[in-house]
Amino acid sequence: MAITADHLTTIPPYRTTEPAPSLRLQQLIDNGAVYVAQNLSQAQFATLQAIAALVLRPRSKRLAARIDAALTTSASETLPLAPPPPLAVDYQLGLDELDIIARTRTGYAFAELPAEIQDAILGLIASGDLTTRKLDLALWLEGLHANAAAAL
Repeated sequence: MAITADHLTTIPPYRTTEPAPSLRLQQLIDNGAVYVAQNLSQAQFATLQAIAALVLRPRSKRLAARIDAALTTSASETLPLAPPPPLAVDYQLGLDELDIIARTRTGYAFAELPAEIQDAILGLIASGDLTTRKLDLALWLEGLHANAAAAL
């Protein structure tokens, strides 16, 4: 029996396909391989990851995710339409201010800078030589370091 052209069009070819990229990303998120920040913007989370890598290098792999999750937990305990708790607002403001300082001084986001420059900026903030009007960044950085140590 010969296979005709009509026969080929009636039987769909067997194809193997990869899952859609969005489905694959969702699978990675569900499995915990990729963390999506819940209470911070992408830029804020990237800055927090960069700080975590500098402050607690060997143990910082998931530190930023733990801090963000803690902020989300405390935010979900408030009323549904209530503003986020002060801790979350302080984190967001501090991360934004740090990014603004980095962009103003270097032209790059804090997370995009080499570790040596990031460390120098954090050192200037800790010593009080680099400040902002909206927040005492030296005090904020001390609180961040204390909360990071507690999150481990």
